[in-house]
Amino acid sequence: MDGVLSALIAVIGTLLGAGLTHLFQRSASTRDQEFIAQQQLRSERMTVYSNFAGALNDYRRGQLDRWHCKNEDPGSSAHVDARIESYQLRGLALHALFRVQLIASGQTLIDAARDAFAHASNLHKAFDKVDLASRGAHAREVLEQFIALASSDVR
Repeated sequence: MDGVLSALIAVIGTLLGAGLTHLFQRSASTRDQEFIAQQQLRSERMTVYSNFAGALNDYRRGQLDRWHCKNEDPGSSAHVDARIESYQLRGLALHALFRVQLIASGQTLIDAARDAFAHASNLHKAFDKVDLASRGAHAREVLEQFIALASSDVR
């Protein structure tokens, strides 16, 4: 009888050990999957935010070129080309903005991206070089504010 009881205890102990091992492995696997998902989201956000900043920077440059061409020689082919390029750059920046809106973790970051886009969009409407410089500096500052918020979102 002692042999049967010992065998029964051994079987129960083995089953209990196997069950606990399964639970710990499942818990570790879940943590690993969550960590991988968080790292992937972080990486995607880093890509989206940096692509937006780059596209917006190109758009700002295009808007400045457009303003200079318009004020140096309105109606010239250079002005028309600059205007067309600014439209293309606007489309790329807008696409990048949409991606930010899809992946951002909060409304504050989305609002900062929209604000940066709006300031870049108004550069070509400057009245003179002083106004252009002021608008350009402010657009750059707003973009830097977006970058600061985005960097905290990927940490």
